Amino acid sequence: MIKGNLPSRQRVREILITLTIDISAGIIVFLLTQDLKISLIVIIVMIFVISGVWRLNDHINIVKKSGLKQIFMDSPDPTPLLKQYYRTSQRIRLLAIRGARMLGSDRSLINHIVRELPRAWKGTIQILLLKPDSEYLKQRAVELDHNPDQFAAECWSAINNINDLRRKFDLNIEVRLYDRKPIIRCTIFDDRALLSYYIGEYGHIPYQYEIRDGEVSLMRMINLIYDDIWDTSQSVLEDTNKGGLHAKT
Repeated sequence: MIKGNLPSRQRVREILITLTIDISAGIIVFLLTQDLKISLIVIIVMIFVISGVWRLNDHINIVKKSGLKQIFMDSPDPTPLLKQYYRTSQRIRLLAIRGARMLGSDRSLINHIVRELPRAWKGTIQILLLKPDSEYLKQRAVELDHNPDQFAAECWSAINNINDLRRKFDLNIEVRLYDRKPIIRCTIFDDRALLSYYIGEYGHIPYQYEIRDGEVSLMRMINLIYDDIWDTSQSVLEDTNKGGLHAKT
């Protein structure tokens, strides 16, 4: 039957069900055809078919336990989906390099999302961006054939945009800067996450995975990674004397 470390009771149950179906099918075919050879062939074929069904069911259960819900092919407009998830979540955590598309300016996705949040929404938003003067950010810019200074400017632009949103909408948003090689890009909600990752040294994989929380879900790993980066990152503070922002040392 199915290979693997299935619980003994479950394997016994599968064997008994398989034998019952096989014997029943064999008896029915024999009664209809009176041909023992055909009945034996039917039983053998049924064994292979049912074994395949058990294996398929096992794979489906593994996917369910992992939390994988669906895969997006780089959705051209994720705004409606994100609006729904923001509206129904109380804690949102973002991890990116510079957040150009999501956070970069007053026309970014987060601005459209925040404007339509219910006034009663009192959730918290945590944002992790790569430190603008980090060597990893410069490396990333070179990999994508961009100007490192422009990359750093886009990172600060995102930070300033977030700061404007905090003041304008009285949101509980905290931004921190990390300084390590970026591996994943994600948005984590209460019970789900949208995840993509950087592949090799060039680009990021275009697929975005939606993962739901669960007992053995990948969500736990993602949250652990986020916690580790958050705990070792620098807070971004507003410097009222200089009229700008800086990273807390």
